Amino acid sequence: MTLTLAKWSLDEYHRMVDLRLLADRRVELLNGEIIEMSPESTAD
Repeated sequence: MTLTLAKWSLDEYHRMVDLRLLADRRVELLNGEIIEMSPESTAD
């Protein structure tokens, strides 16, 4: 089985944001990949 990754363009990423497909997720686009970011920790 061959695994093929989809690479996203900046325009495609912004379109997903506009459509609120990523509204409940903390993500960013890095090198064509949508990466889920871990929550920021709070400093005590």
